Amino acid sequence: MPKLQYFYVWSFPGMIQKRELPNLSQTRNPRQIRNAEFLPPWRFFQTAPADLASFGQHKFLGSLEHFLPNCKALPSNMLCMSYIYHLPLFSAAFSVIMFVIGTGGPEASAEEIGAEPGFEEHAIEFHNRGVNLAGSLLLPTSESPLPAVVFVHGAGRQNREPYREVSEFFARQGMAALIYDKRGAGQSGGVYESHRPYENLVNDALSAVAFLKQRREIAESQIGIWGLSQGAYIGAAAASQSEDIRFIITVGASAADGMMFYYRDNLFRRYGLSDTLRDIAEKAHLASHSLPHNLPDGSLLSSFVPRSYPPPNKYVHPAWSHVNQPVLAMWGQLDQHVPVGESVAGLKNSLAHANNQQWTVIILPRTNHDLGISETGELHRKWGGYPPGALKTMTDWAWRVIDHPSEIDKMKQEGIAQEAGILPKLAGYERLRWYGNGTVQAALWILFFIVFLTNTIAGARRCMARLFGGQQSTTFQAFNWAANFKCTLCALNLLILAGFTFIVFLVLDQLRPSCPSILLILPLLGTVSTLATVALLIGLAGSRRGDGRTIASRIRSSLEVLCLILFVPFMLYWNLIDLRF
Repeated sequence: MPKLQYFYVWSFPGMIQKRELPNLSQTRNPRQIRNAEFLPPWRFFQTAPADLASFGQHKFLGSLEHFLPNCKALPSNMLCMSYIYHLPLFSAAFSVIMFVIGTGGPEASAEEIGAEPGFEEHAIEFHNRGVNLAGSLLLPTSESPLPAVVFVHGAGRQNREPYREVSEFFARQGMAALIYDKRGAGQSGGVYESHRPYENLVNDALSAVAFLKQRREIAESQIGIWGLSQGAYIGAAAASQSEDIRFIITVGASAADGMMFYYRDNLFRRYGLSDTLRDIAEKAHLASHSLPHNLPDGSLLSSFVPRSYPPPNKYVHPAWSHVNQPVLAMWGQLDQHVPVGESVAGLKNSLAHANNQQWTVIILPRTNHDLGISETGELHRKWGGYPPGALKTMTDWAWRVIDHPSEIDKMKQEGIAQEAGILPKLAGYERLRWYGNGTVQAALWILFFIVFLTNTIAGARRCMARLFGGQQSTTFQAFNWAANFKCTLCALNLLILAGFTFIVFLVLDQLRPSCPSILLILPLLGTVSTLATVALLIGLAGSRRGDGRTIASRIRSSLEVLCLILFVPFMLYWNLIDLRF
């Protein structure tokens, strides 16, 4: 049976609203009723029959009582129709009925016309050190002043929209909600950044709090922060710097060592990449993060020393250890972004350092990092929606903090999560930090690139001279098999180095790591290079010394051979000696 696609409601005197019905099986949000069009009564007389006739000869109107409560006051045989065969005869009567119902009855409810009940949305803009940040302020229609919550993003270039569902729930529960576009995203200015200690992002959140304090609708002593993942860190850092923040609600907070190791392990499993490629990504992560974080502190030598990691219950987070406000921390038990067991233990210990006992930890079963319903917690799956009662738990806790602070739960935990046991694995990489740190790896890469490139170019020039040149110079006449073999080997190693560098960039992608099929055989070339290097050394050991070269030429040749030898452990460290990745 064809479905009714349009209905008309009286919204205010003299205007009738035309609405297109949503697919109610796909949405629970009445705001998604689309294509609103306000029609004056004279256009309604002309338009309604045409719209209804567009369905064909047999058109289903359905029960108008679903949309217009006053329909029951009229004869049932006039309104409760199933099919209309000749709409032109019906048009005038139907239009008059709709007009009378609209003028005689009360105004349609918010749910009926598709408006979001209980709050108003205002476009806002606030500033942080010259950067304009655009957002939305959802204000409940209840009496002012209102408590408020600032919603802070997780990692990535995010605008305000991913946080609309939860912010609207808070607004419907009587709390003002501020959502905004991250700097460098959406309508906000500035440059996107996502590196600790997130100083600018923390100041952005504090600027949002300061903006709310200036609004007359907001109770300035009742402003909280809600943060997801990276936003939890930012919220904690902001709360540790400001007494204007009344409470903190976090989802998927990381409060332990090895979060990226845990995440990358699950990420590579999600996309079917081998443990060998994951190992390359872990080593590249160690190298890329050691040098930049040590040089500014003047502690270059510390990048060579293996780091030790305390057990989770001894971990002290740099931000959470200074938070004194009440905390509600929620995790999904199937979280594959952060190790939940370790993070819970780390958060508890960090808050203990701040002498903060006003915390509640809730671990929800069958939910993922974002608290979305999930059977496996697998990364990058379609959003499954919040579990029943999850958002209500947040708002009830926040209201209790505001209205009954003496009744706040202390050191309460609901749900359990096992520790992932990632620290022993992480310690294995630390044992090779003396070689795998950024300083050593950057120096080796530069050395290899220069030596391999110059020898490749020199070998190519000599080959071109032999093929197309006339009389060869003395230098080319002295070109022996060893030099020729060495240049060929350098060309092969240059190819391996270029392919390896490309792979590193691909596997370091934190959203969609990959490796082209053609590069999966790169370890086979590394094996060939290793065997060729051994053959070159054997050949040089058995060759005669008196070849007429100068001392400088011999020293340079010896250094090039040494570089070829150093490339072998480099390939071994980066899993480049095998048959395939």
